[in-house]
Amino acid sequence: MSQTGEPLRYVSAARALHWVTALLVLSTLPAGLVMVQEGLSRPLQNGLFLYHKNIGPIVLILVMLRLVLRVLKRPPPMPDSVSRPQAIAAGVVHALLYLTLLLMAVSGIIRVQAGGYPMEFWDPLMGGLIGRDETLAEAASAFHALCKTVLIVLLAGHVGAAMIHGLIKRDGVFSRMWPPV
Repeated sequence: MSQTGEPLRYVSAARALHWVTALLVLSTLPAGLVMVQEGLSRPLQNGLFLYHKNIGPIVLILVMLRLVLRVLKRPPPMPDSVSRPQAIAAGVVHALLYLTLLLMAVSGIIRVQAGGYPMEFWDPLMGGLIGRDETLAEAASAFHALCKTVLIVLLAGHVGAAMIHGLIKRDGVFSRMWPPV
């Protein structure tokens, strides 16, 4: 708590970046899961692929901005109600979320470029960074799938903990990041 009794919060830029990233990730994950299903109409599948592969670099940029902001503006301390083991676990999950999002975005970009596919919105900036290489594309695809599984587990833990702190404990942890701005 601050000296005024208000909960200590992340700066508004950090909160905004968090929620924009969350919305993009939570829309890109299902798009990625659905786009590879058999029996989809071609226009729907194309639209999902277009969305998924072009949002990845945006998530990458947002995560990098979040990391820079995190260095410049340290996160507020956890409330006293959070035990040391809980604070350590939260720190580990946050670090793994950042790492997984970075690796997932980079592996997706590598998969698309090495597979010889366009990244319609990004090709003018980074098209041709990686030449066509089917072995690399397959490895990046497998790694991307692994990252997806890790990300889903981490998100479930992160969202679950946020819900416990926001709805049950009401101990100020959730209010550090809410409202978004």
